[in-house]
Formats: sequence, structure tokens, C-alpha cells
Amino acid sequence: MLKFLRRKQPVLAPSPAPIKTRTTPRHTSQTDTPLKDRLQKLDADRGNEMITLLNIGSTQKLSPNELLFKEGTPADRGYLVLDGLIEEFALVDGEKIKVASYPEKAWINFASLDASVERESSARAQEASSVLLIDQRLLNSVDDDVLLFIYRELHQSPLALRANKEKEINAFSTYTQDLIDTLFDIHTKAKDRSKNSQLAQTVIQRIPKLPIATLGLLNKLQDDETSTDEVVELVKSDPSLTSLLLKTLNSAEYHFEEKISNVNHAVSLLGFIGVYQVVMSQSLRKSLPPTKAFQEVYTRSLEISHITFAIAQSSGVGRPAEMATIGLVHDLGSVVIELLRQQNPKLENLIDFFDAAVIGGQLMHAWNLPENIWKAIEYQDFPEFAPADNIPDGPVAAIALIYVARLCHERLHKVPEEQLPTLFLDDHLGLLNWRGLSLDNVLDEKVIPTLLRRGNALPASLAHLIN
Repeated sequence: MLKFLRRKQPVLAPSPAPIKTRTTPRHTSQTDTPLKDRLQKLDADRGNEMITLLNIGSTQKLSPNELLFKEGTPADRGYLVLDGLIEEFALVDGEKIKVASYPEKAWINFASLDASVERESSARAQEASSVLLIDQRLLNSVDDDVLLFIYRELHQSPLALRANKEKEINAFSTYTQDLIDTLFDIHTKAKDRSKNSQLAQTVIQRIPKLPIATLGLLNKLQDDETSTDEVVELVKSDPSLTSLLLKTLNSAEYHFEEKISNVNHAVSLLGFIGVYQVVMSQSLRKSLPPTKAFQEVYTRSLEISHITFAIAQSSGVGRPAEMATIGLVHDLGSVVIELLRQQNPKLENLIDFFDAAVIGGQLMHAWNLPENIWKAIEYQDFPEFAPADNIPDGPVAAIALIYVARLCHERLHKVPEEQLPTLFLDDHLGLLNWRGLSLDNVLDEKVIPTLLRRGNALPASLAHLIN
């Protein structure tokens, strides 16, 4: 910044050099006055230096969006904004990135007035503006008092801009936190209303519970000491369960080339978690009416169940069977709400305010599923608008996992990432030990490779997506 303030020493010539005319008078005692005192004196005379600059300098008027300078052009001028607003920006990978905004009386900094140096950014007027041009010619023609004035302004301008920027950041941070708190309060109250709805409870109580053998299988799989033989024997102990399993695996929903004839064969191909996913999904089909809404939820949830299982395996967070179950039943609340609409068409406006996550969690509670499962379902939407620390009384890792699984499922279905609720994604990825990864990184490096290792154990719809 100081380079242009160093006055060039005059070159000696054979004949006396002509006397240079100064715009402002030089004080004879100036060289004997300490710099501190001279700067203090400038405060008393503040305004004279500006008048001097305006009298001898050049001004430029700019229309809205008109460029003041462009990236790649010589950096041979500085500017003082006389009125209006100037925005400095840079292009990074074709995207415009804001560098700074300069309001009235702001100095647009420059390190040196050197035509050999190219600008690394551009600037344009955000509204009708005018600026004073500062170049080497002007600096060579002014007195030392004016140079000191310019030096001080160039020093103070970045400090003022930084202070304003910090003020803006703090204000924005406060605004953001207030917005998060407001959304949190709205969602919490909505969940409380849904929990206390007698209408929803009536429908939940009418839905048949899952078969006892299915719940027994889930409990077995939550025990880390359960052996494969125990899982096989539990499935075999219920003929209807065995029949359901084999019928499903030999249907078009899966794509095994050979016929699967017994439970042992199924376990060898799918693993006991894969067998459990099939049993659980088919049990849901038996418990819930085969409406169009259920069929759509079922297909989507079966895919998300496998993605959730893959994330649990890859991250080492949570029990895979429990995570697969959360993925499978996470959206059943929307099925209950659809049943409410069918049975109470006159109350449709009221039913629209029900919280599907809460209703789904209450259904899982009524089915006697473990607390970690129904609480994860109840709070599954909180990561969309709140960091992990704000989630109340819930299994935060499981909630983060189902949230990430749902986002991955959307990306597999080609939904653009900018349309997804990812504001607090990195915070929740931290619970999976994946902080710093993008959503596509998670999908490409963690989820898809794990799914591919499962081969034919995947339902055909999901296999088609990842291939």
C-alpha cells in the first residue's frame, strides 16, 4: 500500500530544474513537526484535503451495473466513492463471488498504482454512483499534508469495512439463530398437537400389529450375541413366516437366477439382516391396507432401508438391523394420515396439520418396537432445520443416519442437491464421523460401494438405481 507514497527523488540536471507549482502551500516548519502532531492537525483541518483532491482530481459517474474496473485490466488507479454503492466481485469457476461493497466515502484500496499489475477482481456500480480517480499523476501533484490524509484514509477504510462486516455477520448470526429457534418452536408445537390427537390415536389403534415372530426376530437381531442358526430357527418356527420369505425372494421383486427353496439357502444368500428386511417388509404389507399411498411409501421405504443399512455398515454407527428397520418404517405416518383422510373427508383441512413423523412414531410405539426406533422416526425431520444439539431427547446418531439416507435416496432419484434441506448436513455427518464430506461424496464413496457388495440381496428397483 505504501509503494505509491514514496516520493521519487528528483533527478539532477545540468541546468536548474523549473520550480514545481503546488496546489496547496507547504508549511516551512512541517519537516520539524512530529508525524503524530501533523496527523492531529489534519483532524482540525479535515475537509480541506478533500476539497483539494476534488479540485485537481477527475471524477467518473457510473450508471447502475456499469463496470468501474474489470479483472485483468491494469491496476493503475485507486478510487474514492463520492456517492452511490460499488460492489467488488471475482469470478470463480464461472460463479460470481462477492469480495466487498463500498458505500459513500469508502476508499477502494490498491497496493500500488502500477500499470504492469493486473487486477484480480472486477467492480461495478450497484446503483447510480460517482467516484474520484486516484492515480500517480494526482499523487505527484499534491502536498505532503494531502498525502498524509490519503494514507490515513486508506488505513482507516479497511478497518471500517471490517468492522461493518463483523457487525453484519453478528447480526446475520443472531437472525439465523432466531429463525432456527422459531422453526424449532413451530415444529415442536405441531408435534405436540399431533401427539394429543384422539382422532389419530383412533386410527392407530385399528391398524393390526406386526406378527409376534417378526418382533421376536427384531429383538434377536438387536442382540449382538445372536447366531445365524438362531435366526434360521426363529424363521422356521413360524410356517407362515417361512412361506412369506420364500415367496417374496422367488418373486419379480428380487432377481435371483436360482430358486430359493429353504430358509438356510435364503440366509446364505442374503445374510440374516437381509432375511429380516424381507420378513419385516412383507409383515408391513400384511398389517397395512394395500392403498396406492401405501404402495408408494413401501417401495420408497424399502430402498431407503437398504441405504440406511449401508450407511450403518460403512460408518460403524448403530445396529444395522435397527437402522434398516427405521428406514423401512420411517414414513408410515403418512400412510396413517392418508387413512385419516379417507375415513374423515370433512376434516381434511385439519388433518393437513398433522405431523407425519409423530404419527409414524406413535404407530411404532403402539407396535411395541424399541424406543430408539420410534423416537428416531418422531424426530427424523429435525435435521432439516436444526443442528444436532437442538434435537430433544432422541437418539441423535440414528436420526442423523435416517436423515442422510433420505438425502442419498433423493440424489439417486436425480433430485438436485440445491433443492434438498442440507443447511445442517455437515453437523449431522459429524455424528457419522463423515464431517467435511459432501452429499455426493457420501453417496459415491460410502453408500453405493457398500450396496454393490450386497449383490442380488437388493430389491430390483434399488439395484436399477445404483447400476
